[in-house]
Amino acid sequence: MANADETTIRLRAYSDNAERIVPQNNLTEAQNNALELVKKTAQLEEEKKKSLEYLKTIEQLRECLKQEQAKTAEMSEKIAGLEAKVKESVGLEAKAKEFAELEAKVKELTEVLGKISGIAAAGKMD
Repeated sequence: MANADETTIRLRAYSDNAERIVPQNNLTEAQNNALELVKKTAQLEEEKKKSLEYLKTIEQLRECLKQEQAKTAEMSEKIAGLEAKVKESVGLEAKAKEFAELEAKVKELTEVLGKISGIAAAGKMD
């Protein structure tokens, strides 16, 4: 070992794990089928997870929809109540206008009655 050029170091080319891994081209048909089955099972599990997540999302959306429908129904009731109040208000305005017209006629007739009373009083004095 005196000379560094003459020293040889032996290393293993493969680790112990590498010896256990079988290249896919050497697999039997049954092993290929088993491998495919494992892959498909993994895909199915992933799809199942996604489906469950989608179902949860759908349930959440349904609940939100129910809440929104309840809010919409409540707002519709409030709107109907407000519309009824507006119609009542319009009716009251019409009645107020009619009342004002009647008051004007009463005032006018009271003035005419006063003139008639004045004329009658003047006729009695003569």
